[in-house]
Amino acid sequence: MSTTKTDYKKYGFIPQRQQGLLTMRIRSRAGNISAKDLCKIADLAERYGHGEVHVTIRQGMEIPGVKEEMFEEASQAIFAAGLLPAVCGAHIRPVVSCPGNNSCPYGLLNTRTLADKLDAQYVGKDLAAKTKIAVSGCANACTKPQAHDIGFRGAAEPLIDHSLCVTCGACVRKCPAKAMAINNEALSIDYDKCLSCGVCVRVCPKQALNNGRVGYHIYIGGKGGRYTNEGEIIATFVPEEQVIAYLEAVLAVYQEMADKGQRLSSVVLKNGVEAVTLKIQEKIDC
Repeated sequence: MSTTKTDYKKYGFIPQRQQGLLTMRIRSRAGNISAKDLCKIADLAERYGHGEVHVTIRQGMEIPGVKEEMFEEASQAIFAAGLLPAVCGAHIRPVVSCPGNNSCPYGLLNTRTLADKLDAQYVGKDLAAKTKIAVSGCANACTKPQAHDIGFRGAAEPLIDHSLCVTCGACVRKCPAKAMAINNEALSIDYDKCLSCGVCVRVCPKQALNNGRVGYHIYIGGKGGRYTNEGEIIATFVPEEQVIAYLEAVLAVYQEMADKGQRLSSVVLKNGVEAVTLKIQEKIDC
């Protein structure tokens, strides 16, 4: 029985430029891999590849040099080891995520909790075209949520308690966006410039700055590759418990409006972000 290129991709194998060889892809869960699983991946690389592993930009692992005749055995070995095969084709791809506030000093939210939910519920879902999701815990946006079909970026709105503020200027000096100012002996924030990054709250020595709304800014329509596109913000400070509802609405509208093979970025460009956002909001309000 012959195996087609489509069959290979279905199980996370990519034909190499070298005739008769495949690259075996193994995904992580939002960038997290246990030490035990790393040992299993190393074993697979020794048994089926050249003994090398390439780390992908989507936080997965690739084992090059798998012979085509070993495809079925190698694919079964992934499952036998309790590992996750990659996802290719017109599906939701593995979610990428930064460490969030589990370890990063800039992290505002527990990105791992959200990313694990998204991975478990959505990766592999059939769609009109490949769809990439990224989660970032702060304005540094290390996973580039603006460059994904759907992106979630952690944000915290700073609020001033003027009764505690001594106008020391620490926040003004540290604000990356230059959104803080002291005028007439009073601190002010230009929210049009504010990145909601949390830096000012963190450096305030008097706790005069505190977080108000905390949640995720949601982007849609971003895209990398040959023809890049910057995603558009459709919602701000969305609490984690409401993120799934937004994602469901985005995916439903995408399915309704997209032609086969059409990325979400093309849907947004064709119909306009306002029209797409309105449809998304209508579904959320239902």
